Amino acid sequence: MSQVPKFGFSAFLKLINANPNPQKRLVRDRFRPSTGGYDFHKSLRQRVQRIAFENLAFEDALASTADIGKKAERESAIKGLRQFSQWRQQNPGSLSACDGFLFSSPKGLFKVEFTPNFLIELNGRRTAVHLWNTRQTLSAGLVNASLWMVANRHPLNGRPDDFAVLSLQDGRLFRWSDANKETAAYGERLLEVLDLDFANARLEFGLPGVVEGDAPEIPTL
Repeated sequence: MSQVPKFGFSAFLKLINANPNPQKRLVRDRFRPSTGGYDFHKSLRQRVQRIAFENLAFEDALASTADIGKKAERESAIKGLRQFSQWRQQNPGSLSACDGFLFSSPKGLFKVEFTPNFLIELNGRRTAVHLWNTRQTLSAGLVNASLWMVANRHPLNGRPDDFAVLSLQDGRLFRWSDANKETAAYGERLLEVLDLDFANARLEFGLPGVVEGDAPEIPTL
């Protein structure tokens, strides 16, 4: 049973975009024993990485999806690759690798890891881009708030100029630079609400309310 749940960024986006009851269930699920879930989107990420950093041709990446055994996963990868190809035609800048960033909630009750799939210059800004390929509809306000959480906690030294989420479902690009101070305040309130949900879940599972040794930095808005 995990003492401090950690979310990948797509899982965190799924959490905050869920309705209240499913959201609370997703929080409680983080404290239940797990054997490790199947990574449905790994095949797509691997092909995007090879396109970005190993010069794999899009046609070859698309052809290789025939090796994906599960039909739903194969179709999702094909759709995602085609959307990524369309986006690259409009944004042909060079791609490079970019380190991820892990941050804690205000009370240290959960952690979120922003893992960029690549870094690209967009409108003169070095932008760290995370790919989203889940069917769940994204709220622009929630995504921008989550990107502000990342940017506001990332050390200034080595920080990209911008952070973004590219939806391979519909081609939308959500950017931190499109957010504002109201979005930042919204994001901080959201973290406080989630901390309360995690505190309640810890109580339900008989875990201590405060995690020793975890003192997250408080960002300035």
